[in-house]
Amino acid sequence: MTIAALDLLYPLTVFRKRDRRPLPVYEAIEGDAMPEPYRTLLVHNGDMTSRLEAHHDSPLKLRVLHRSHTPELYRREVLLCTEKADLPVEYGAIEINLAAFSEPLRSEILEGKLPLGGLLNRHRFPYRSEPRGYLRVLPDLTLCRLFGVEAASAFYGRSNVLLGADGTVLAQIVEVLRP
Repeated sequence: MTIAALDLLYPLTVFRKRDRRPLPVYEAIEGDAMPEPYRTLLVHNGDMTSRLEAHHDSPLKLRVLHRSHTPELYRREVLLCTEKADLPVEYGAIEINLAAFSEPLRSEILEGKLPLGGLLNRHRFPYRSEPRGYLRVLPDLTLCRLFGVEAASAFYGRSNVLLGADGTVLAQIVEVLRP
């Protein structure tokens, strides 16, 4: 695996290494090669939270699976679930640059109750999304178990960076959608 490949899966690599779980087998694909509805949900420069809420016709809540943080960085492995049916619709691994946020937003991020995109939108915090690449991920035991599916032909996702108005890196994210 090349350094670029490891970068594409960062910060998922941190959680998998810590837990001694293998990285999922994946291939980088072009956005226009992404099948629908994944292309509409993933290939854009907006936030995933509002797009998934519209697609599933439900607000989303955050289920934190693992977290760690220093004064500067907050990492968490999460599921975004619909409020209506508690259906997991996105798995994510995110590293958030806490220094980029002032109180009370930093406290809300650390509470771990709402997705970062939803918090940024609610606080009218200016940001932009810059996908680093799109992924076709082969099913592995971890992803199947998290989504509650026995089998899937593939999962689709993206590696993304959120940038502040001045170009500051706010967060690095790997996002994988429910099949």
